[in-house]
Amino acid sequence: MASKVTVEHNSKGWIQIFTSPEMQSVVDAAGERIAAEAGDHFGYMPGSNNRFTAGGFVSSDEYSGAYQEATDKVLTKAVHP
Repeated sequence: MASKVTVEHNSKGWIQIFTSPEMQSVVDAAGERIAAEAGDHFGYMPGSNNRFTAGGFVSSDEYSGAYQEATDKVLTKAVHP
């Protein structure tokens, strides 16, 4: 016989998980891997002022990196599981 299950959403619990140091380290590792695979002209910077989730940014550090992304999609190709 089926039983009734109630699931309650706990926003504070999710925020605590997504802003934890462990989650930030997972995001940092992925960002650093992506920047390394994209090449020398790309770097990773952890996000700041994120209220609800860990974050970070991979970007080109100079014109040549932006040009490589525009012509060869090196950064786009580096984003994979």
